[in-house]
Amino acid sequence: MSLAAHDLFNRTDRDQQHRRQQFYSSMLQHKLRSIQDMRHLLSSSSRGLDDTHDPISQCQKDGFLITVMLHSLMEIATNSTSEWAVHTLGGLSMVKRYGHEPFSPEVYRFVTDHFSLSEAFLATTGTELEIEDLNGWLVPQRKSMFPILRSTHGRSRINPYTGLSSELIQNITWITSTIQRHSGAGLDRKSAAVMRTELQVVENRLSELEQWSEDSDLEGLIYINAAAFEAAAWVYLRVAQYGYDVEEIQKELLPKLFQAIRRVHERQDALIGSVPYPLWALFIAACLAPEHERIQVLDWFEELKGCRSLSNVPSMMEAAMMVWKQHDLELLNGHPKGGRVSGVPWHQAIQCLGWRLSLM
Repeated sequence: MSLAAHDLFNRTDRDQQHRRQQFYSSMLQHKLRSIQDMRHLLSSSSRGLDDTHDPISQCQKDGFLITVMLHSLMEIATNSTSEWAVHTLGGLSMVKRYGHEPFSPEVYRFVTDHFSLSEAFLATTGTELEIEDLNGWLVPQRKSMFPILRSTHGRSRINPYTGLSSELIQNITWITSTIQRHSGAGLDRKSAAVMRTELQVVENRLSELEQWSEDSDLEGLIYINAAAFEAAAWVYLRVAQYGYDVEEIQKELLPKLFQAIRRVHERQDALIGSVPYPLWALFIAACLAPEHERIQVLDWFEELKGCRSLSNVPSMMEAAMMVWKQHDLELLNGHPKGGRVSGVPWHQAIQCLGWRLSLM
């Protein structure tokens, strides 16, 4: 009900202030009531959700887990840059503590996929959730719970709810982990060599990746979305390499990424607000966009702002513009255009903003 009220709030014209205020008040009331119900359910489960003799039914436990996810989405929808991460961390901590036994397999997989993808994309911004051994825990859990993920073929299947495969998510996570482990690689030859070797392994895996779906239409939305994510992963991989050349990336890799995003907008059209959209890919493209492509990026952001009520597009747009401002200021201060640089270009901007940015 809270999400529905927020959607109505967004769809109501700004000149209808009274109705907008009514929807906003309704959103807050339902949100508060939901949190109170969650607290009541937790207090009535004194032994924990994993206790087989607990009076709480599996249906209630499933509902609780989904509600945590919905609260995360609610915060994202209201343009949160930090609160959404609290619910995401809570959901991840819950499934890590209790495992899959208290929940139905479908709910456990759906929610775990959502939270793990949220964390994976957040980590690419240079920010992390404070939960121990998250990357080392989630993937083995999913493999053991769902046999289809044990094979490379199964991991390459495109998830229709997220728009990309588990294998691609894993590759993105490995790139992030490599960046984190070797943040000072430029000052240490040995570390730089190890970093190149590790990134080469990821590059080989990306080269071999063939994402697939049961959908036989290779021009269908699910394949177009996956192609955009994959193109963005290649850009992210290149950015991770110490001493990369921005202009080379803009010439060699960005055209393919921009073309993939254009195809998404052309094919989704009226559906763009109700089906999976590669927001992470758009963010990567925006941060590295050459000046002549910035207008196109802003047009895409404006289109999304009007139709995607469950994403914080305005915050993403502001973060991308911060990256542009920092880049332009460097040029004004005499920094040479082009040439080889190090460091993920958007990390500093996100750090300056102090945000935990959702890219879903």
